[in-house]
Amino acid sequence: MREKSTIINALKNSATSRFIKKLTPDTSLSSISEAINVVQQRNATDPVRLKLFHTPRMVSQGAHFAFCLPTKKPHYKPLLLSQKALDEFDIVQDSDLEKVLAGEKIYYSEDIFPYSTVYSGFQFGSFAAQLGDGRVVNLFDLKDNRDGQWQTFQLKGAGMTPFSRFADGKAVLRSSVREFIMSEALYSIGIPSTRAMQLTLLPGTKAQRRSQEPCALVCRFAPSWIRLGNFNLFRWRHDLEGLIKLSDYCIDELFDEGRQFEGKPDFNVFKTDFFPDNETKINEGVENDDENDGRSIGKDISALSKYDKFFRHVVGLNANTVAHWQAYGFANGVLNTDNTSIMGLTIDYGPFAFLDKFDPSFTPNHDDTAKRYSFANQPSVIWWNLQQFAKDLACLLGPEGPNLELLLKGELDSVDDALEKTMIERVQRLVGLSANEYKYVFTTKYAQLMSQRLGVDLDLDVCMNSTRLEDIERTAEKSSEFCTAIVEPLLDILKATKIDYNNFFIHLQNYTGPFLIKDKSEAATLFGVFDPEYLKVFFGVEQLQRMAEHEKTIAAGEKVFDTDGEIRLLDEKLGKIHSWTRDYVSLVPPTEAAARASLAKKANPWFVPRSWVLEEVVDDLMYNQRDRLQDADSTLDTSALRKLYLMSVNPYDCAEWDATLRPDLEKKWADLSHQEGTKFMKQASCSS
Repeated sequence: MREKSTIINALKNSATSRFIKKLTPDTSLSSISEAINVVQQRNATDPVRLKLFHTPRMVSQGAHFAFCLPTKKPHYKPLLLSQKALDEFDIVQDSDLEKVLAGEKIYYSEDIFPYSTVYSGFQFGSFAAQLGDGRVVNLFDLKDNRDGQWQTFQLKGAGMTPFSRFADGKAVLRSSVREFIMSEALYSIGIPSTRAMQLTLLPGTKAQRRSQEPCALVCRFAPSWIRLGNFNLFRWRHDLEGLIKLSDYCIDELFDEGRQFEGKPDFNVFKTDFFPDNETKINEGVENDDENDGRSIGKDISALSKYDKFFRHVVGLNANTVAHWQAYGFANGVLNTDNTSIMGLTIDYGPFAFLDKFDPSFTPNHDDTAKRYSFANQPSVIWWNLQQFAKDLACLLGPEGPNLELLLKGELDSVDDALEKTMIERVQRLVGLSANEYKYVFTTKYAQLMSQRLGVDLDLDVCMNSTRLEDIERTAEKSSEFCTAIVEPLLDILKATKIDYNNFFIHLQNYTGPFLIKDKSEAATLFGVFDPEYLKVFFGVEQLQRMAEHEKTIAAGEKVFDTDGEIRLLDEKLGKIHSWTRDYVSLVPPTEAAARASLAKKANPWFVPRSWVLEEVVDDLMYNQRDRLQDADSTLDTSALRKLYLMSVNPYDCAEWDATLRPDLEKKWADLSHQEGTKFMKQASCSS
């Protein structure tokens, strides 16, 4: 084990800030040395220059960021440190670490200075020009000890920045708790996500939202915080130089000079749409203003430039992440292009939720009345966002060979009609190939995840990583068959029975009895075909009671009255479950129950942080301890918060939940009894 360092020594010896070293600052403060001079000469400097760190403005043409400082707060009180996150860095936990992660102590050097980035975005389908980090300050980059990857640390809720517009730069406690817990939970489940390191309460600082609310800071980190909106900005600006610099930065710094793009199949393989009848249509669910919808591809793409490969790679990363969301029932809530990561990470947590019940039309966003960002729409929305990304990069994707070289040198002075037509057609072919590859990556990953959750081994791992056409075809065929025969009928059943989505997989995984106890012809009703314990996997207590009463009525020879059609509906559900069970058992026969459970246990979290659980923890802090929140010297009871953290970051291992800490909450939150109530399927607003 390597010796641990203090945060100050780590920053002095091994930290950097890649973004500001390679990209362009706002001209108001055009260098690190100039920014440092303003800070060090604080008393003697023109106050106008001091205000540049916090004054909203339109930044200069070509700028990728502006230097910024966290706003000094009256008090800081760390509430929670993610030990799981800290363990990924060889840093000791001390008072300096707490202060750095809270923004109370600011570190800068000749190549490190805090900054905020500028970007645009398509929000609910409409373009918003200059957005940017309105309450986020990036601090520095450190390498993790897992695979030596650079991670960019930043503070959310750090105060006003040059991109705050009309906002206050603050983050309220409730949204900070939600992001901290959920980002760590998703990562622990295996869903690509940004991470959270420290949650800090700011006693004496309030923000006006629904009312005056207590504020907090989240120190979070990720390999990069660049989002598609960063590229939207340069298309809006018509700034080719800024676009090239940003693209080259991503390729060189984030994707190992393009080495991460290698090992993929020949792009032209995806002239074939391997899932033409896929239920998840990438061109449905949201409005599409593109002339090319990804179906008209034309001739082969002969050679791929690094920008072609870059675009293709970003498409694949995002397809993989959306597959995880859909398999685990995670509804993101706000999938604007400025909330879509270039690295395919779940980013910028706003209104989000795990599905309590399977409802494809559900949106966790109270403000999304059109349901643009509903659970069912997530795959198509992300593809729509990627189409905007293709438009951003179009001037780099269109030209080939010598023409691209001339463009990069600034020597492609004019484009005649013939060349323009050729370039447009090339971009259309690239987008068409990417559309089919997006569907392929999404669907095969989704099929793999769902099969694992059901304890079915589809044996896809080798084929999914193969570049051979026959393996790609085999993977697509297996995935399509599994989704058609098993996944889609199951989701129809879950939608009808309204059983808890995540808990269904846990109950099925733990069921060890017979799936069917009688032949269909031997039972008076379908209810008698099943083991009652098996039916508990699909139905709530009240539904099962009604079925049992109906069965007794039939057995007694009494006349059945079905005035409201409920019995007919229950029989329809039982019929679907019977058909599904026969297909499922053909894949996982009872003799392989142990293998089925073993595979499923690796893919099914015992606990996911539901909205109602997060709400209970927030309410405990905000209402039960209201008087102590604003007192910097008071002691807060954070036991509920710490318990939620432990359960969230150990979703597959109950032994790590610390049974001595709030056992009452553990029993309540991990309860798998499917109790109904108004606490399910909660929504949140965008206000945070």
